[in-house]
Amino acid sequence: MNNTKKIKKFFQIFGVAFLIGCIIASVLYAQGRLKGKNSNKNEKEVKTEINTTEKNSSEAKKAKATSDKEANDQTASNKVTSDKTASDKEASDKTISDQVASNGKIVCIDPGHQTKANSSKEPIGPGASTTKAKVTGGTTGKFTGCTEYELNLEVSLKLRDELKKRGYTVYMTRETNDVDISNKERADYAASVKADIFIRIHANGADSSATNGALALAPSQNNPYVARLSNESQRLSKNMVDAYCNETGIKNLGVVGSNDMSGINWSIMPVTIFEMGFMSNQSDDTKMADPAFQDKMAQGMANGIDVYFGR
Repeated sequence: MNNTKKIKKFFQIFGVAFLIGCIIASVLYAQGRLKGKNSNKNEKEVKTEINTTEKNSSEAKKAKATSDKEANDQTASNKVTSDKTASDKEASDKTISDQVASNGKIVCIDPGHQTKANSSKEPIGPGASTTKAKVTGGTTGKFTGCTEYELNLEVSLKLRDELKKRGYTVYMTRETNDVDISNKERADYAASVKADIFIRIHANGADSSATNGALALAPSQNNPYVARLSNESQRLSKNMVDAYCNETGIKNLGVVGSNDMSGINWSIMPVTIFEMGFMSNQSDDTKMADPAFQDKMAQGMANGIDVYFGR
């Protein structure tokens, strides 16, 4: 009886223990599955994160490559633009250079007079027995006090610069006032540089302060020394005085024929003595002393030279 009770009790205890074991096993199994799911989830998340990072990295690389390409393209574009600009400038400079070279005209400008006169004599023309002073000091502005030799040089330098801009080759008989060059020597210099035309710049003076205007002197048809130059010299003179007066508004006194001017008679190319205005007249004198007005004077003379050469 006692043994039967003991066996029964054993199975009761064993049953409880087995039940507890099953419960524990079930719990552990459930935890294991949950852990596995979480592990898989984490692994997927890690993989997703890695893929996202790799994708972002790839996109960043692509973006950088695109940016670098655009930068390179822009640099190349800028270089092409820069090269094109430089090329265009070179072409433009070459065109200007070609235009200057194609002009082919040589102008000799003689700013009349000088600081000190030279009263020594020289023939007024080839083979002439008549002589004149080699060079005089010129007149003086009655209202401005400006000397003619200074005015002549100031305007001549402006004319030189203007003509150079237009493609002419320009020579000056003098570029300072303190020189000693005779009228014959000035004409000889123009010949030595093979000038196409010889422009002698002067200003006029008269006893009457009412006399005003610009005129040009050229060899007359019966000039005993250079009659052969008369037609071309008179055409040059007319072209210049007309254009000059049109530009400046100074009165036009036309062209005057001459036989006794040394600077004309010793010339071997078309020549003019251009009298810009009267320094004895208040209006002319005041205008010619004004640097801004001198620019217009130079423009007008240059315009006349252009007309003479058919430009």
